[in-house]
Amino acid sequence: MPMPLMIFYRVLGVVLLALAVAALWEKYRTVRGATLLPGRILDCRKAGSTNPRTGAGGYRYLVEVYANGQRLELETNDSFWSNHDTQKGKTVLVWYNPQRPLLERKSIGTELLSLVIAIIGVVLLLIR
Repeated sequence: MPMPLMIFYRVLGVVLLALAVAALWEKYRTVRGATLLPGRILDCRKAGSTNPRTGAGGYRYLVEVYANGQRLELETNDSFWSNHDTQKGKTVLVWYNPQRPLLERKSIGTELLSLVIAIIGVVLLLIR
């Protein structure tokens, strides 16, 4: 195999492994110290309309949770390509952390995505 291609595969493999670790790190940084609560989906709305950060896109769930005796309406940190209005009224489990502005929905999606990215990274590192 040509040396430039081998170097490219090695660099790409390391970048993918770092991306997998960063995704898990961010999720568990959000979840650490949080409480798992049931929440009712109120709406699925465009993230750019509620996010002050320019360029924010996709759709997010607006979820109603009860924490510390208070009713709160908070957005999840989901990012959907399209509107999921059919989910209105359904109950989901969310991680609530009072120091974070967004809720993390309980799912194994981040772990599965990180696993796939890490496997691709390892395969790229093992190519001879």
